[in-house]
This record gives sequence, structure tokens and C-alpha cells, in this order.
Amino acid sequence: MARRGSTQTIAADAVHEHLRNAILSAAYRPNHRLVEQELSTQLNVSRTPVREALLRLKQEGLVVQRKGWVVRDHAPHEIVELLEARVELESSAARLAAGRITPETLEQLLELMEQMERTEARAEVNQMNDQFHLLITESSENHVLTDATRSTMINYWNFNAPIVFTEADIRLVNEEHRALHAALAAGDGEAAGAVARTHVQRTADIITRALRLDSR
Repeated sequence: MARRGSTQTIAADAVHEHLRNAILSAAYRPNHRLVEQELSTQLNVSRTPVREALLRLKQEGLVVQRKGWVVRDHAPHEIVELLEARVELESSAARLAAGRITPETLEQLLELMEQMERTEARAEVNQMNDQFHLLITESSENHVLTDATRSTMINYWNFNAPIVFTEADIRLVNEEHRALHAALAAGDGEAAGAVARTHVQRTADIITRALRLDSR
């Protein structure tokens, strides 16, 4: 027997995923207004799953209620806290993933690395980078850790201030991706965790400097 409300739950899950991806990809930037009726029409669902999805996004810190729904513009201290949390979470996820990752996922990571290295369009690289890190986090097979990591996925292209990565920065990112892949393939959890920590911390430092935030 189908669980009561399962169709509505599936619709809310789909709306949540769509809106979440739109926010994290910067299709919806900070302070963008999200109107329930417009979203309902656009996504061809009733307002109930739209409202449920927005409430979940509010719990994740991605939207706020301000005379309606608005994509959240994080305060400087919140950005620092998210970056600090992401360093710790991704390091732990990589350490666990080293003993649990599948050959199929390792192959996916390799393909993503190669695509990122030959793609010049930053928007495409950003999306692939998110997928790369999410695959590793999911390979930890720890749902609590995965959910917590997803809740910190605020990306630098969401910020109103420009974040610039130099050619040297990009080369280092690519090298660290390959080092992380090698550690995962070798099943070396300590090395994977260490590389992930250095890699995410580097990005956090670049963002902190660019936004003129005080790290703690």
C-alpha cells in the first residue's frame, strides 16, 4: 500500500532539489525573491510542495522569510562559520570514503577531473566541482555527515563580491583533486582526509581574503 502523502512528498523533494540547485548554481542569487504561485506554475505542481520545499530550504539556511521568500544573503560572520564547518566536514567525509568508495565512483571522479581540467567556462567547472565533492561525501556512506556537508555548500559564485581564482590557484586545485583521487583509490583514509582539509581550506582562505573577512 502506498504511503499516504507519498506523491506530495515526492513532489516536494523534486521542488526542493530544483530550487536548491538553482540557488547553489547562482541561477537565483542572494536577495532574489521566490514567489510561491510563480514557482507552482513554473514547476507544474501545487503550492503545497513548493511551500514544503521552501521551509526545508529555510532550515538549511538558504532562504529567509521577509515579506515572502527570499534567497538568503549571508552575513560575513556566517560565511566564515560555513567555511570553517566545510573544512572539517569534507575532511571527515574523505577519510571515511577512502574505505568505502566504489570503483564506479572513482571512475566518475576521474572523468570529472579531466573535464574540469579542459573546460574554460567557469560556470561549468563550478558545477562539476560541486558534483566531484558531493560524490566523495556521499561515498562516506554516512547520511548525517552528508546532510551536514550539503548544508554548508554555499559557493563563492553566490556572493555579491567577485571572487577571483588565479591561474596558479586553478593549477593547485587540479593537482589537489588528483591527489585526493589517488588517496581514495589507495584506500588511504588519513591521506584523503589531509588532502581534503588542505584543499577546502585553500578555497576558504581565498574567499576570506577576497571578502575581507576576519578568520578566527
